Amino acid sequence: MTQYLAIDIGSSSVTAVVIDLDSKSVVGTSSTVNSAEITSAEDKKIGRSEWDLEVMTELAVNNAANLIRSTGAQPAAIGVTGQQQGLQLLDDDLDTVGKFISWQDQRSKEPVPGELRTYLEAMGELGGAVVEDGGLPAFENTGCPLVTGYTAPNLYWLKANDLLPANLHGVTAPEFVVSRLTGERPVTDPTDALSWGVYDVVKLDWDFDLIDRLGLDRALFSNLAKSCTVAGQLTDQMAEMLGAKAGIPVAVASGDHQCSFAGTVADYANTVAVNVGTGGQASVYVENPVPRGWLELRPYIQSGYLLAGVGVVGGRTFRTLRDFFNNASRALAGYELDPDVLYDRLVELATEVPAGAEGVKVDPLFTGSRSNPLAKAAFRGLTPGTFTPGHMARALFEAMAFQLAESYREAAKLGAGERATLVGSGNGIRLNSVLRESLEAEFGMPVHLGPHNEEAAVGAALCAAVADGSFGSIAEASAQFASVSER
Repeated sequence: MTQYLAIDIGSSSVTAVVIDLDSKSVVGTSSTVNSAEITSAEDKKIGRSEWDLEVMTELAVNNAANLIRSTGAQPAAIGVTGQQQGLQLLDDDLDTVGKFISWQDQRSKEPVPGELRTYLEAMGELGGAVVEDGGLPAFENTGCPLVTGYTAPNLYWLKANDLLPANLHGVTAPEFVVSRLTGERPVTDPTDALSWGVYDVVKLDWDFDLIDRLGLDRALFSNLAKSCTVAGQLTDQMAEMLGAKAGIPVAVASGDHQCSFAGTVADYANTVAVNVGTGGQASVYVENPVPRGWLELRPYIQSGYLLAGVGVVGGRTFRTLRDFFNNASRALAGYELDPDVLYDRLVELATEVPAGAEGVKVDPLFTGSRSNPLAKAAFRGLTPGTFTPGHMARALFEAMAFQLAESYREAAKLGAGERATLVGSGNGIRLNSVLRESLEAEFGMPVHLGPHNEEAAVGAALCAAVADGSFGSIAEASAQFASVSER
């Protein structure tokens, strides 16, 4: 049995992939819209993002079952990945308590009632966070700044508002799906633990001293497990739903950022990887911890780290511009355009504008950045002749490429060194020729597309293959399965 199934619990869609190790190919993929959001209209206006994780899991399982049925695959093991941040509370019977708070939720930025500070600021002060160079506060050795949407800030908000009952524990979406597939209590690997915001990336353990200072119960935090190990076996019930064999191994979930790197990059030491999906990252692999500056230092699968610029720009940056034109159409003409058609048309119009956008410049930081959280977006240099959708789109894509390249340049300065190969992944790059062109100009090297679509799911399938013993390590799996790339 050389086929492996992976499930990717994304924000916009849930995806299933089957890979075959013998042919080094993707046997099939299937995606469906993630329609599990239950945020009320009123809550959306104040930045909430709440979901039904049971519905999300059912969507993911049904989608994977359709793929198994259409391909006739019989997977040897299952890997799971997905959105790394967020929070679902579970009781001791593994039943959900409350709604799933996603990584897009902004409640931690709300002001504490009666105080001139936000919940994040209060949490940072309580835990001893340090703010450097006007950036975001950060706890020592956590590898990341203190940001809304991460798991521990959500726990802190719930506790501060007396909404955190006793005898519960937290879980993220991929870990929850593994738990449902196996019937076992969720466990967390280092790639996902980082996204809780209170994980010591040097000691590779929860920072329980920090957790105590924050007043959070240690029991809220999952047991830790190594990446590419077996979390449990597929239950009879889930096997029947999937059309797979009961008892096959299900690997410990790993983060979608790291899995995307594993599914795309064959040569870790010489590659800078840029991914643009809903979010965006520019990442380089390092063996040991290095200073991170305004970047994030994320544990990689099994060993090493990714030094990465995270969340500054991505697909949602372009979506903001697309939505502006759709809102204008609705307000002025009384109808909306198909979002996908509008996306394609804006890219097409951008191709008709020369590089440099005839002087139009964009600050694309609609939601700030890690080095300047109060930054706002701006369009500059507009004239009557360049105040067009094509110029605005071209300038935005070039600005996104600049921000991603700045992350790489910062990583090189911090000691990661320069890389000789640029690999791109994610639909934001695959489907956007102008963004690819802009990335090549900023990085000074050609963009090579990974050999497979749905890179994060491919990486999760490779994790399952390592857990099952088909590879000795994730690095070996990447070198063999992601070894072919194309311009």
